[in-house]
Amino acid sequence: MSALAEHKRAEAARRTDAARTLCRELAAAACGFGGRYLLYGSAARGALRYDSDVDPLLDFPDPERMTAAWTFAEERCAALGLIADILPLPTCDERFLKHVLPEVRSLG
Repeated sequence: MSALAEHKRAEAARRTDAARTLCRELAAAACGFGGRYLLYGSAARGALRYDSDVDPLLDFPDPERMTAAWTFAEERCAALGLIADILPLPTCDERFLKHVLPEVRSLG
């Protein structure tokens, strides 16, 4: 295996481990914030690659808790070395949701 291929494999494994940790942390935090995180994409499918990000949707009942949940997710992703594409569920387009909801993993 080439050095580049080994580096990509190792990074994919690191991101997979970090995403598992993130899922546990988000699930616990969601209860405290009174809502849920919905993970979609490669992290939800367990198919992270060396260049994958994590894609959480935020579903929290009011702007204050949404902001707190968003900040928590950003901070935990940064600490775990993950790039996140965070979106609040209420702002998502219906076509987008129809595409991602079949594979979503609810955390919280």
